[in-house]
Amino acid sequence: MQFRIPGDSPALRQAIRVSQAVNRVQQLPTVFVGNPLIASFLAVVFWERVEPTLLVLFVASMVILWTPAFLSWRRLRHLPRPDDVSPGNERRAMIFSVIAGSLWGMAVWGLFPVAWADERALLMLLVAGLTGGSVTFFSSSPVASLLFFIPLTVPLFVQTVRLGDPEHPILPAGLGVFILVAILFTKTSWRQFVDNVRVLVERNQALAQAGEGQAQLERAFSRMQDLAMVDELTGLKNRRAFFDDAEPMIAGSRRREQPIAVAVLDLDHFKEVNDTYGHAVGDVVLKAAATRIVDNFREEQITGRFGGEEFVVLLPYTSPAQALVALERVRKALSATPIEVAGGPAVTVTLSGGIAPLLEGMDIETAIDHADKAMYRAKALGRDRVEVFLET
Repeated sequence: MQFRIPGDSPALRQAIRVSQAVNRVQQLPTVFVGNPLIASFLAVVFWERVEPTLLVLFVASMVILWTPAFLSWRRLRHLPRPDDVSPGNERRAMIFSVIAGSLWGMAVWGLFPVAWADERALLMLLVAGLTGGSVTFFSSSPVASLLFFIPLTVPLFVQTVRLGDPEHPILPAGLGVFILVAILFTKTSWRQFVDNVRVLVERNQALAQAGEGQAQLERAFSRMQDLAMVDELTGLKNRRAFFDDAEPMIAGSRRREQPIAVAVLDLDHFKEVNDTYGHAVGDVVLKAAATRIVDNFREEQITGRFGGEEFVVLLPYTSPAQALVALERVRKALSATPIEVAGGPAVTVTLSGGIAPLLEGMDIETAIDHADKAMYRAKALGRDRVEVFLET
């Protein structure tokens, strides 16, 4: 099986190397915990039927193997995305993969013959999980993925053939189909990864060729930035820009052990504004409301429009109680003064808001979902109010 790069070019190959390295660094904590943990579990299960020294060596090998990778993750996780990565980085990943896969393969080879029926099923399940994890972890590095799960699955396949019922080869047949599917999925994941990287490279090349003059280049760059990062109507950050800017702010707050809050704001009965005055007036009202919302937050508090009349705010260094005070200020500022509309009557709008804390270990999407639930509770309680998420 070949893993060629369609439309190969130096720029595309460089971008692929960078993305491969970045993807692995992002996923290292999970595999660092998962591999030694599964190895320890198997050692406990087979402790009385396999030489304990061998089991201890197996677990220790897993810990020793993954510790340097974990230390690299701790060193690299907060560094900016590099412009290039050495080709040797991918070769090291392949060497690492074949060592890890071979360790697992030797363990499966030794444990399967002494396992009972239900334990053999457990080994099959764990091998399937490790293979799936490998395909995911190395989705950007198909050769490394194969070098991990082939040394792992082939010994198990051989043992199922040796020790199984020749007249009912269901287990080896099923395992063979699983290996084939894993290989095919590895190739599919690689193609998707290359396509995604190619889009980024082509976008960057288009920027570089956008114009011959400085003024033309600046206009093209500005337009692309607007389309990529800014909501055209309100000038607020769009969903992508919000998450991009939120990540370093969240990291800074957590390093300083400061609280973080997330808020969801939604204009009340905005559909009635559109139905009554028309969408042109609705756009004016939406833009004016966005301006008032931003003007009443501090500079470090990030506001984005997630669609329609819904806004999401990240409030770093802010507890839910402090966020409630800030949102009450915004709510009153919006409802206190009608919005002037050219050629028509002024329009008064209100908003409902929800607040949730972004706790340690929680991803921002979960906090947004909690704030959204609090916002809907505010609407159910009569609108034009702010509620704080309560864990049930």
